[in-house]
Amino acid sequence: MPPRAARGLRGLVTAIVLICCHTFSLERRYGISRKSVRLFAAGRTSENSNGYEEIQFQVHSSISEIPKEKWDRCLVDDECASPFMEHSWFRCLEESKCASKETGWIPQHLSIIIDGEPWCGFVPLYLKTHSMGEFIFDSTWADAAAANGIDYYPKLLVAVPFTPVTGRKIIMHPKYRSSRSRQTSLRIRRKVASFLKEVALKNNLSSCHLYFVIEEEAGDISGSLGQIRKSGDQSRMKQTFETLINKFRGDDLQGSFLRRTSLQYHWSNSNAMNQGKPYSSFEEYLSCFKSKRRIAIRRERAKVTDDEDIQIDAILGKDILKHDGLVERMFQIYLSTVNKMFWGRQYLTLEFFQMLANSDFLDNLCFMCARKKSSGETLKASDVIAGTFNVVKNGVFYGRYWGSFVDVKNLHFETCYWAAIEYCIKNGLRRMEPGAGGGDYKWARGFDPSIIHSVHFISHPGLRQAVAQYIDYETEANAEVTELLMQKSVVGSGALRGNWRSAA
Repeated sequence: MPPRAARGLRGLVTAIVLICCHTFSLERRYGISRKSVRLFAAGRTSENSNGYEEIQFQVHSSISEIPKEKWDRCLVDDECASPFMEHSWFRCLEESKCASKETGWIPQHLSIIIDGEPWCGFVPLYLKTHSMGEFIFDSTWADAAAANGIDYYPKLLVAVPFTPVTGRKIIMHPKYRSSRSRQTSLRIRRKVASFLKEVALKNNLSSCHLYFVIEEEAGDISGSLGQIRKSGDQSRMKQTFETLINKFRGDDLQGSFLRRTSLQYHWSNSNAMNQGKPYSSFEEYLSCFKSKRRIAIRRERAKVTDDEDIQIDAILGKDILKHDGLVERMFQIYLSTVNKMFWGRQYLTLEFFQMLANSDFLDNLCFMCARKKSSGETLKASDVIAGTFNVVKNGVFYGRYWGSFVDVKNLHFETCYWAAIEYCIKNGLRRMEPGAGGGDYKWARGFDPSIIHSVHFISHPGLRQAVAQYIDYETEANAEVTELLMQKSVVGSGALRGNWRSAA
């Protein structure tokens, strides 16, 4: 952690001003009132200039209470929609008990009713009793709260369980998110945020959080971060972030949603050396690296494919079911990493894997399977020695889970990065998001930093001010790291891009 961010972490503990200690008295220990709450938008809609838009929210204790066709309709033709927001993904998580009261993920999903019309939009909402499986890390906030007699749990969280993927989290019927409905979607988001804040305050909850939201959602709720640009040799990135930091430093934090940034590393199928056109081959991609690095990459791959006689097969969608036992094998591969790492946590179960394979979500699955070339032409589940569980949709490759039964040097890099990039290029995919962590490894292989957005409301004024101070240092550190790595991008993207866009 950069020194200034570390000082911010210490400040998180020392800067809290205690006003009172919170106690919790929920109607139900881990539930929110099911009563529909009415909120009215402050402005007139462009579609109905003669009246005000009435917005109501209904709380649902299970995704199964919401019709699948109504939920998924809100994802149609939405470039910012993540496949992990599909109804089937949530249903499998909840029915397999991966995301349940027993695991500290208590569903409290919101449906949005507009002018009496139900199912106009949805928000995946959970009451959380811990911070595991979130990938936007607030454990230091919880520690600081506990050290000062403030109960941090339970808290409200808008997110997809166990999934560090950016995508629209307040989903709406297409008629409310069209360009001509911009003011309507803005009001809906702000009313959602107001409702979440109201629920937190009325139920004595410590906080509410919206994780991995798109940039537009973060801006509508907590203010614009602005576009990060480069003009000649002078970067405007730091200036933009300083504007945001100054906002955080304001004394009046009452009622504010704090905007936080995090970093991931994404690969883009865009050759900066060729006017941003997609790569035509993996060799063209390698040509963007310096000569010494190209040689090292070829040797790294050869040690796996030639010296160890290993090949990588991509098995997609319904083809997965053609290989008996492959779903179960992939679950065991997932467990292998969980069991090897001292920090490993098993969030998913075999039942979840099997339910996905028996749902329409199967069409989105892509298994990268490593096996010995000598195992024959036909892949058998028992021959798979390593692999990754991935999701592919709308031109994006989402890497999720990796594991291996063998200890082969560079097999991780070959399976998770090189073979996946080669697959993306061959199939014309736009982007690869390999998930959280491993920034050094990813950046060295052509994955550039991408800003991740989240917004937070902290009920306790003293804790809120301390968290704002922490975010101040963290944001400045993220700005400096991002600017530096983009300038030194190993594939030349930072040097040739006229403007750099944060991930949305």
